[in-house]
Amino acid sequence: MNNMNGIKSTLCSYKGMTSRNIKVYLKDKMVILLSMLTQIIVLGLYLLFLKDNYMDSVKSFLTDFGSLVTDKDIEMLVNSWLVSGVIGTSVVTVALNSLSVMVSDKQERIDYDYNAAPIKSRIIVMSYFSGAVLNTFLVSSILLTAGLVFLGCSGAFLYTVTDIILIYGIVLFGSISASVILMFFASFFKKNSTLSSFGVMVSAAIGFIIGAYIPVSQFSEGVQTAVNLVPGSQIAGMMRNVLMTPAIDNISNAIGKANSSYFVEEMKETFAIKMNVFGNDIDVNFMLIYSLIAIAVFLVLNFISYKISSKRKS
Repeated sequence: MNNMNGIKSTLCSYKGMTSRNIKVYLKDKMVILLSMLTQIIVLGLYLLFLKDNYMDSVKSFLTDFGSLVTDKDIEMLVNSWLVSGVIGTSVVTVALNSLSVMVSDKQERIDYDYNAAPIKSRIIVMSYFSGAVLNTFLVSSILLTAGLVFLGCSGAFLYTVTDIILIYGIVLFGSISASVILMFFASFFKKNSTLSSFGVMVSAAIGFIIGAYIPVSQFSEGVQTAVNLVPGSQIAGMMRNVLMTPAIDNISNAIGKANSSYFVEEMKETFAIKMNVFGNDIDVNFMLIYSLIAIAVFLVLNFISYKISSKRKS
């Protein structure tokens, strides 16, 4: 009976702390806006500079096929690359800003109250982690829904129900991955001002790292390997695979089987659907396994980090 009461008390504490962390983040509209700053930049660059360039690039590749491929088909392909970039950056920036709750608790000494309470350190860690995951998934899902509506309005909607479920599943997986990794780095900050400075650097870099501004295939092989080893790149790679493949297949079917193989390979390389690591192309299975390993490693690191910091305070 005592064990059952203990479990119920632990679950109640975990649920209450997680709920509180979510509400604190969602209440601060400025933090939410800052979370989406990178996505606004990606969208702005795309509309002002990138869209026409990539449309022309694909058109020049398909010159010999005349009216077989319409501008709508090409636009669908390029737009799906945009949406994958927006979501790929979103899971990172929203997760980091959501973790400002944890840093604020340090700054306001609320974490001292947690450590004084009869709550195990792993429950505290999991409440911050769960809050960040749910916040990231919520905001990124809203952006994804808007992106899918945008893709539907820009041409024929090419995704099946299975594709849509898989896309939202990748968003959830990306939210988990980004939250657990960034939580480890955020654990070293004691003031929100320093976390904000770190966030500015992350927001500026993540668009290049995952290929939201420029496809990673445009970089040298060494740079490609370096950025593709960042776990966030693996999530973005999975997102591109699901979002862009139907658009590529649509054009491939239009130009006929005789020419489709070369076109498919060229598009997968151009838009970094095939990711290069140490000169080798990696598939979705590798991306998934790599991300799972990163999640497991950083989850353990978070428990160790919080336990060490708790001992220093006591």
